[in-house]
Amino acid sequence: MTAMTHRERVLAALNHQEPDRVPIDFGGTFTTTIYHSAYERLKRHLNLDHETKIYSKLRRLAVPHETMLERFDVDTRLLGLGAYEGDQHEIDEDTYFDEWGTTWKKAQDGHYLYVDGPFFDQKKPDPQALENGDWPDPDNPGYYRGLRERAEKLRATECAVILNMPIGVVHQGQFLRGFADWLKDLYKNRAFSEKMMDVIADRWIAVAGNAIQTVGDNVDVVFLGDDLASQLAPLFNPEIYRELIKPRHARMIEAVKSRADVKVLYHSCGAVSQLIDDLIDIGVDAINPVQVTASGMEPETLKERFGGRITFWGGINSQEILPFSNPDEVRAETRRVIDILGSGGGLVLNSVHNIQDDVPAENIVAMFDEARSYARAHRTRG
Repeated sequence: MTAMTHRERVLAALNHQEPDRVPIDFGGTFTTTIYHSAYERLKRHLNLDHETKIYSKLRRLAVPHETMLERFDVDTRLLGLGAYEGDQHEIDEDTYFDEWGTTWKKAQDGHYLYVDGPFFDQKKPDPQALENGDWPDPDNPGYYRGLRERAEKLRATECAVILNMPIGVVHQGQFLRGFADWLKDLYKNRAFSEKMMDVIADRWIAVAGNAIQTVGDNVDVVFLGDDLASQLAPLFNPEIYRELIKPRHARMIEAVKSRADVKVLYHSCGAVSQLIDDLIDIGVDAINPVQVTASGMEPETLKERFGGRITFWGGINSQEILPFSNPDEVRAETRRVIDILGSGGGLVLNSVHNIQDDVPAENIVAMFDEARSYARAHRTRG
């Protein structure tokens, strides 16, 4: 098979065509990158010397440098919006106030947790309060400053360019309301829940429209993250998703696809298999992170049920294999996932969610190097 460009390889996988090798994503989205301390160890292991760029203060994730991406022959490139200008600010060294009015506090492990928001601890907030909220301006220039120039620069790499959009109606609602109360509202305060999702979706759609107009045809994939499941099951009855959340997600995805010829990559952790048909129905082209240790998320089951209809983006076990196995075991698991999920196309390989601090550098190298060298066209078939 003739060697493909990085972009051709990713698009082939997204179109369920078998590429010359499985495409690799490292750092193309804010859920497929690496925690900053693990990145520092990886740099030392590979004898790479460059400054580490952090994706955001809250996430403390590294944006892999071009030399790192070239080392692993990575097929994707990250295009992110700029920072909102105005309302967000540091309260102190470990506390942050964002443009939506949510307060974040750094935990002992270094991650930031949301600890307060505009509707925290309110028994039954009034939907009218959402009409009067001081919400972020989707036309804020900070989002778009330099976005076109960065998109054009990335297009010149011949890699698949991924436009990373803000989080969706699930996460943003939880940050405004608090996790438990947000879930309760789905059942006990639907008027408020639906109004909140509309406020968030309307702003997301406006930002998406602005961003797509700005970047033009320099983007291949639009990325959206909105968790729908825990390790064991969806966070709510699937019918709740179909009645309340799916219509908002459908509006958001339609707003993207009506404006640009792009694929939509959707992120949800956990046992999301009961909802994949719904995501396909509203135009999702690829699902990330493919949490293979969650209930109903075994690679064989996913490929049998959904192969040919959605692309799997991720798939390498980051709860057990990457942190606790040796490099040979990592290589074997990488081959296994490629054999199952990559058969006939439909796989972009990455770790299941961001690589965490407990993953040895040797195992990261084993995963990506094996993925690059294990081309289907050159291996012995059983």
